[in-house]
Amino acid sequence: MATPPSDSTPPPDSTPRRTHQPETWALRALGAAEAEASGALARRMRMHPTDLSAMSHIAASDGRLGPRELSTRLGITPAAMTDVVDRLEAAGHLLRERDTTDRRRVRLVPTQSAATEVRGRLRSLLDRLDALTEQFTAEERDAIHRYLQAATEAYRQFAVDD
Repeated sequence: MATPPSDSTPPPDSTPRRTHQPETWALRALGAAEAEASGALARRMRMHPTDLSAMSHIAASDGRLGPRELSTRLGITPAAMTDVVDRLEAAGHLLRERDTTDRRRVRLVPTQSAATEVRGRLRSLLDRLDALTEQFTAEERDAIHRYLQAATEAYRQFAVDD
């Protein structure tokens, strides 16, 4: 992969140059590749991409996510979110559970069968990523892990900033 130019002077054809770090562009490329992989997973599972995205958020939330928060994350209306949740529940991918601390609140929880299916379909990808990780020293892995955690937090902060 070519390293993006580091100066901010526009080239003669007025095409803007990339002024950010190569790692930043690599992370953006990783995001694009992850989106492609998610699309492929949705097709393989015969799911709408929005439904798969919803399931990804639900799985990552450890049972703390409700329909309202999920609709905000996905940028869809609460009514549309109800349709998504109904589809996912009917397909056996998630359960609606009452929150134990606030009985008015509903939490969305993936079913064990959905988690098993997703893990099975992602096994080859996860195995490749594990093999890739093993090519780095413990110190390099620690640096990569810290970078990815900080990048994740930067993305989350961007999502809530106005």
